[in-house]
Amino acid sequence: MNLSQLYYFSKLSELEHFSKAAKELYITQPSLSHAIKSLETELGVQLFEREGRRMRLTPFGKEFAIYVKRGLREIDKGVELAQEFNGKLGGTVNVGAVLTVQGDYLPPLFHDFSENYGQEVKLNMFQGFSIPLVEGLENDKYDVVFAAAGERKPNLCYEHVLSHELVAVVNKNNPLAQRDSIGIPELSGYNVHTYRLGTPIGEEVNDFLAEYNLSAKHDCEDEVSLGGIISAMPNDIALATLTICLKAFDHLRFLRIEEVPQDFHPIYLIYKRDAYRSCAAERFIQFSQDWVAPKDAIPSTENL
Repeated sequence: MNLSQLYYFSKLSELEHFSKAAKELYITQPSLSHAIKSLETELGVQLFEREGRRMRLTPFGKEFAIYVKRGLREIDKGVELAQEFNGKLGGTVNVGAVLTVQGDYLPPLFHDFSENYGQEVKLNMFQGFSIPLVEGLENDKYDVVFAAAGERKPNLCYEHVLSHELVAVVNKNNPLAQRDSIGIPELSGYNVHTYRLGTPIGEEVNDFLAEYNLSAKHDCEDEVSLGGIISAMPNDIALATLTICLKAFDHLRFLRIEEVPQDFHPIYLIYKRDAYRSCAAERFIQFSQDWVAPKDAIPSTENL
């Protein structure tokens, strides 16, 4: 039994498909088949059984895979520690993030991390909404995500890294566009659009409006949709977080809402509380916690 066989087994147990596994391992399918048969012969047990074109783990194969993956993770971590000791930190960090931080907040963070740790660490960024991102984190699709908290889960850590301000979005042809701010009571009588319910930000806005006995049309998924509505309906108002997504609309104005704190919608660095992570992922989390964002990385009505 050798290390290559265990890596091959781990990949095949993950994909359960010979040709796909061979492609990802950069070996031929016959080579992979031979390695798995040799491993089964040495162990004296069958690890896979064929179902059509797919391979399924046997009951023992499933148990064996747990220990193999755990062992390979420890070996990989040891290799990464050795590389870091020699000043060669490498590896990949999979980062999930909501769209609202991908254009202004994350680019300087990624740049500064690479400046400190070098270009050998590959940072992969994936876009999504907060709830699916957190689910992906729990399913090991991501090492870390930047998202709204939603319903907090005890197995996850939440580090507050930035907040987005809730603003009133008006068309420049609306008389309100001449102002810098607006009070919540002034919204009554207008058609107000905001985020759909069932999302963290949608629920936050709904709870806030309920304090003032105001209602809104929860008909939009994101800032782009809200900006589009106000572009087409100049007499309406939208309640949206002030993010880079709204910068695409040059005929809109963003008014500070007098009753709303600037840190209305917090965004968190979220990661698993007790989980194996590569050295690269650990360093990225620590760096992100300590990093101070430049002022222009977080939109605000103060710096429009």
